[in-house]
Amino acid sequence: MGLIDWLYGLLIPDEANAAKPIPAQRNTASGGSVAVLDVPRDQGPDDAEATPVEPMWWAPDGVELTEALEPTRPDLATEARAIENTLVSHFDGHDLSMPPLPSVTERVLRRIRDGKSSLAQVADDIADDQVIAAEVIRMSNSVLYRGLNKTTSLQAAVTRLGAKAIRTTMLNQSMRAAMFSKKGSDNELSALIWYQSLAGSCVVRGLAKQLKMDEDEASLVGLMHDIGSVIVLRFVEEHEKASQTLLDVPNFDYLCFEAHQEFGELVAEAWKLPDNLKALASSHHLYPTEDDPLRRERLMVILSDMICAMLGYAPPASYQLMESRVVADLGLKNQPGFETFLTNLPDEVEDALLSFGAVPGSPVVEEGDNAPSGVLPGWLRQIRAVRAQ
Repeated sequence: MGLIDWLYGLLIPDEANAAKPIPAQRNTASGGSVAVLDVPRDQGPDDAEATPVEPMWWAPDGVELTEALEPTRPDLATEARAIENTLVSHFDGHDLSMPPLPSVTERVLRRIRDGKSSLAQVADDIADDQVIAAEVIRMSNSVLYRGLNKTTSLQAAVTRLGAKAIRTTMLNQSMRAAMFSKKGSDNELSALIWYQSLAGSCVVRGLAKQLKMDEDEASLVGLMHDIGSVIVLRFVEEHEKASQTLLDVPNFDYLCFEAHQEFGELVAEAWKLPDNLKALASSHHLYPTEDDPLRRERLMVILSDMICAMLGYAPPASYQLMESRVVADLGLKNQPGFETFLTNLPDEVEDALLSFGAVPGSPVVEEGDNAPSGVLPGWLRQIRAVRAQ
């Protein structure tokens, strides 16, 4: 190569070796921002530092909070104070009507508990309820469980899911029925706690994968730990029907926080949930001690609640997650792949929730590549904003 050719090569790089940009990653979180900017692959460290990179959703600018935030008691409206007094008077469960389990769900859960029944027998029981059977088939084809081929038969769906996932699906349907099937339901408030429960289930499941724990067991913990909010919802709906006034979201959120652990224990008892779920439903906001046998599960629930608040599925709050005690105590702060998990989490939660289907009044009506993107958190925030006025 001559000197002129060598100089020409330095000034004009070969087109085949030109730097290619890194695709940006989408972030649909509350107050979302672009996660990764387009930066040439051969850009040096000094140049990279000069490029302004927006903060990730789990490390928002100007936020220093690292501990789970308990809501401040609001100036409760007259209606909310009346409901609060009624709730407190029922903490002992006296004269309290529990939401019933559908008969098919009760039979299936009993079979799973005794451990002596086959999945074929479980499938036969599920077949008696067409709605639940359709939900089981749909869940087996969801992003959480689907295999290479789409499942169309109930027996194949039950086999694919297995006993633990079937249990979660049955309780999921029971919660949905308790929230939405009653005449005169407040679909907006129902949707708030419904999607918060589903999002919690997805987040705890993802955390379990990071921690190499049983994902289906963790999913059930995330789904059921706030089950007591269903009882709060029922009292609120009865009061709204009698008074012809709607309770605003901040008041509803506070009543749920104040009462859902007491009622969670009662529902868990009535539904014969496992002891670990009963313990978590009755007390999951206190930070666990070192000798707590459910320490990891409680830490996962606390972190899940913080994440849901940041992603728009729960009363809003912002944290520096990586600096939080709970992330450190779970051993996740320096774990390889945890930041990648957080980056992908908003989309993964949204995709998983689309798999569960829409609820009355929800704009989410389809599944797959054509499903609307970024709808759920924005829609839930809109409900909160409108009902807070």
